[in-house]
Amino acid sequence: MSPTAPTISVVITCYSEGALLYEAVESVLKQSQPPLEIILVNDASPYPETNQVCQDLAHNPLIRLIKRSQNGGPSGARNDGFQVAQGEILVLLDADDLLPEDALAKIQSTFAQSPSLGFMYGNYLREDQAGNCKIVNPGDISLKRMLRAKKLRVSSQWTLIGTTPLKRSVWKAVGGYDPEFEVQDLHDVEFWIRVISSECDYQYIPDCIYHWRKYLGSNSRKVTPEAWYRVAKTHLQVYTKVGLAYRANELLLLGSKWSNRTQEVKQYSQQLIKLIPRGKFQLSTLIVLLIPTWLLQQLAKRMQHKR
Repeated sequence: MSPTAPTISVVITCYSEGALLYEAVESVLKQSQPPLEIILVNDASPYPETNQVCQDLAHNPLIRLIKRSQNGGPSGARNDGFQVAQGEILVLLDADDLLPEDALAKIQSTFAQSPSLGFMYGNYLREDQAGNCKIVNPGDISLKRMLRAKKLRVSSQWTLIGTTPLKRSVWKAVGGYDPEFEVQDLHDVEFWIRVISSECDYQYIPDCIYHWRKYLGSNSRKVTPEAWYRVAKTHLQVYTKVGLAYRANELLLLGSKWSNRTQEVKQYSQQLIKLIPRGKFQLSTLIVLLIPTWLLQQLAKRMQHKR
């Protein structure tokens, strides 16, 4: 390693992943460029297997185990791990995912070549079913693009993966993860909106630096209109700044209908209707205005029963 190369801390948070932790850690230990350390944060797991695996892994001198006394969700666990990390670069790895074997070398090289970077991002492998992988290029990660609705749909175009490597100084400068955004919320999106809004330098590399085994996780299936409502309400000024005030109102209206907030449904409906004559709308606006509250209420109840 070059004397000027930035050091890397890999932070892994866990709760119920059990033996999958062995695979995640092994993918780090097999890196062509090893990290300075691995921080393993046990978020007060009640699962015996996860706790036993953590104890087993803690025997490795490269691994530092942090056992939280109270469950705080991903935001709190990540903050705890990042707080004690000694590396200049933070690489977050979910406990059921993997790092491709040259990921850390490519990450370190990118930061070494461009010291001004606050974060960098690359392609990633997305595995929706076991053995069925595809390479995802996040593309343009400007907030103006990612916060827009998808064509002919009301869902957002967010593509930046939440485990994107960043400098510890950037995490600290934006105030870390917001503990008010819990596992059912878009804690990653909320955090990265603040990072990108800070206007720090960032860079894309055309290499796979992460392996997302989506089929093993469940958080992405928990996202509801209420989660996007919270993001839009928290960052209304950001949406407005990038010319997407109408989009924020779409999400606020959709979340209000989902949670049956009658007064807010009326308020955000009126605001959206005022924006239409100004040309501040797209198809998603009309869909959100027309979709009945009772239908979203039924969907909300069905989702609650599935959990």
